[in-house]
Amino acid sequence: MEIIRKIELLLFVAREPLSTAKMASLLEVSPSLVLEGLEALRQEYEDQGKGIGIETFGNFHQLATNSRFEELVEAFIGASPNRGLGPSTLEVLSIIAYKQPITRVQIDELRGLSSDYSVRVLLDRDLIKVGGVLDTLGNPRLYVTTPRFLRNFKLDSLDDLPSIED
Repeated sequence: MEIIRKIELLLFVAREPLSTAKMASLLEVSPSLVLEGLEALRQEYEDQGKGIGIETFGNFHQLATNSRFEELVEAFIGASPNRGLGPSTLEVLSIIAYKQPITRVQIDELRGLSSDYSVRVLLDRDLIKVGGVLDTLGNPRLYVTTPRFLRNFKLDSLDDLPSIED
């Protein structure tokens, strides 16, 4: 039972989502024990009708507000996490999500116009990051999505993106 309280503590103090492996390392237990503890904690929150729960996307976990109270949360903070992303920025984010890793020049070629501003906005919001460089003249940066992208769009992994035909 103490492992559950320790997992809860880690999730509470973490500023970013924590991976299963990171929690296992910090707690000096197996990843499977962490997953069992997370499931027990998730069930505890659900059974007690708590205002918080555990959100999991891929191998990352975090405390999050219960979706039942979404309207109250939005009224309090005044916006959803993706508010303010204009159509062109969402277009750039979509291109990166489906084509990653991808350079800014490749994004510009697909769109037919500059993506500098949108890329900066997405970097500032931690929805994308530099995932490496292309081994070619100038070593252009390769952009990829982040765990925050998955979390904000409620995806477990990139495999959960709708197919392009959809």
